[in-house]
Amino acid sequence: MSIFGKNCFVLKRNTLYILIFILSQLVFAQEKSTFKRIDSLDVLLRTSEELRRDNDMYKALEYAFKAVNYARELQNEHYISHGYLLMGTVQYEIIDYENATKNLLKSLEYTEKTKDKILLPYILHSLANIYYDGNNDYESALKYYERAVKLGKKNPHITQYQIPLHNLIWTYMDLNRFDEALVYLKEADSIDGTIPDSVQIDRSTLYLLRARNYAEKREIEKAEENFDKSFEYLKDETYWPKGKSYFYQYRAQMYEDIGDYPKAIADLKELNKNERKVFENARSKSDETTKIRFKVDQYELALEAAKRETALLLDIDKNNKTIIFISSAALFLLVGIVFFYYKGYQSKKKISELLEVKNAELFEAKSQAEQLSKIKSQFISTVSHELRTPLYGVVGISSILMENGTRTEKDKKLLNSLKFSADYLLDLVNKVLKVSKIDSEKKELVKAPTDLFSLSQNILQSFEFQAQKKRNTLLLEYNRQIPKLLNLDALRVSEVLINLIGNAIKFTEKGTIWLRIELLSDNKSTVRIRFEVEDTGMGVPDDQKDYIFDEFSQVGSIYDNKQGTGLGLSIVKNLIQLMDSQIHFESRKGIGSVFYFDLGLEVAKNPNNLKNNPENVVVTDKISANILVAEDNKINQLVTENLLKSIGCNYTIVENGAEAVQILKKHTFDLVLMDINMPLMDGMEATVRIRRFDKNTPIIALTASELSEVADECIHAGMNDLINKPLNKNDLKDAIYRNVVVNNSETNS
Repeated sequence: MSIFGKNCFVLKRNTLYILIFILSQLVFAQEKSTFKRIDSLDVLLRTSEELRRDNDMYKALEYAFKAVNYARELQNEHYISHGYLLMGTVQYEIIDYENATKNLLKSLEYTEKTKDKILLPYILHSLANIYYDGNNDYESALKYYERAVKLGKKNPHITQYQIPLHNLIWTYMDLNRFDEALVYLKEADSIDGTIPDSVQIDRSTLYLLRARNYAEKREIEKAEENFDKSFEYLKDETYWPKGKSYFYQYRAQMYEDIGDYPKAIADLKELNKNERKVFENARSKSDETTKIRFKVDQYELALEAAKRETALLLDIDKNNKTIIFISSAALFLLVGIVFFYYKGYQSKKKISELLEVKNAELFEAKSQAEQLSKIKSQFISTVSHELRTPLYGVVGISSILMENGTRTEKDKKLLNSLKFSADYLLDLVNKVLKVSKIDSEKKELVKAPTDLFSLSQNILQSFEFQAQKKRNTLLLEYNRQIPKLLNLDALRVSEVLINLIGNAIKFTEKGTIWLRIELLSDNKSTVRIRFEVEDTGMGVPDDQKDYIFDEFSQVGSIYDNKQGTGLGLSIVKNLIQLMDSQIHFESRKGIGSVFYFDLGLEVAKNPNNLKNNPENVVVTDKISANILVAEDNKINQLVTENLLKSIGCNYTIVENGAEAVQILKKHTFDLVLMDINMPLMDGMEATVRIRRFDKNTPIIALTASELSEVADECIHAGMNDLINKPLNKNDLKDAIYRNVVVNNSETNS
């Protein structure tokens, strides 16, 4: 295969004609070029080319190498590139593809540096042939063929465009990209008529390309006609034998595709016969190839040694100058470093002294801030406790009076107003305390196995009365694929949902409120749950969306009749952040709002841990139990007494912890309601003493403080449960039921 045409159908003499033609064009181009001709190098290159044509590859390579070496001494990049081109050509023809690729890439590197770039089309075409024949790297071959075609199209000598064009079409067909090949095939057909027969050297290839295209389109008659025309050039045995192999290969493939197996077999036999000739020809060159490759290695070593010697001399001269410059710079730099080090030391010393002072001031400020935060927390806790205690009486007594059916309508309205005001004050106290606690200390979540469905039902049921007053409908949408038991902080989740639902009811009238609990993902051990509260209320105006989660902010204009403190959504935001999530909302004024957040929760492994969960308790209307109440406040005694009567319990009231200890030594009760703060002996101390002689009687703590503040201390003292003041009838009934009825049933079982 010729270095200037990979296709197999070019005659040996035609190949030589092409090379002579190209060489003459190069010489002619040099006469017009900007670079200076060097006769001695021209002689070396011409001699190398003549020896290659005479098949004396060994000497051809030697002269090409001498040309490269001499051109290097003269630093002439054009002649260096030309020498490497001839070396690559010789190595390609003796099938030394590795060294041919190496030298052609060097030729490309040097010719890219020249202004004329006369050699560029031939180098690109030669590289493409090697990638095609030597490596079967058709994609790389395409890249070089396309560049050669673009350059050849601008060349006035049409053969320099025709040969790479044919090879580009051939490669597209080998990649089975016939649509792309067809575009270039039409171009090849158009220029074929412009080339005289005396110059035409590649028409056999064109006939074969046409035949392959017709075979692909199943136009067999046209394909056979072009195959026959192509073969006319192959009858003469002076053609390169490999050409006939490609002919038989492609025609046999066509016959096989159309099912004409006898013709396909006949062509395959001819292909096999011709391949043996190719093999014999390649074997005859084996010894010469080995010899030339050895010589190439010697040339390469000599060339590298010469390059290293030249580079070494240049480096020595350069290094001497560099050493002087570096020494001077290093001395100057050393002086500068010493100076700046001294200045830096002085500066660091001053900064260190200043930092010591600032650290002391910062430590003092931090201590003061922590002390102020502690005082603030204690103050709010104390004030809220003191406020809750009288409010407990107001709420409780108003609730009792409202249950009396003999009151006049006027009295009932007054009582309703009293109850509303008391509830409002109590809600304000609770929210202020909650905000203070969230801001002042970030407590860990208390997670326990919880039935989320039951918890959701109970939360929604607690709002039925408020919803009915405003003629709203409450709906629960719950995904039943959510595992039954999940580890979560039921108290904090309840607080969030209660605030969101309460907020929705506050701004919705004659509408619908949805509590949706959706399953986002489930990988057996953990789940991701979305909690969503939607309403059809007044919505949030666009100009107020940015600060609805701020403390004391309220939706509406200054003329609206606002309700609440504006703390509910602030509490929601802080609690959800405590649970490693974020609150989101969407709202349109006059249409409604939707608030949602996502939580990643663990699936509970031990369902027995849920036995004391209040959300799973179903309480009857009346409970028969004998209860001891330890409460020092007279009003609270009255309220608790009436609540126990309404539940159906018997009770005995004492005014301090000491009396509770004494009466329990003499009498048996089903349960003890123990106020924590009492004179003489508080509830904690009383519980510790009771547990010394009574391990079984349930004791429930009554406190106006935050449950999270006293929970650990109560449990440590021996209490079984906690209830927040002011007491709610349902909460009290649930606590009695789970500590008396449920515990008794479990003990008996």
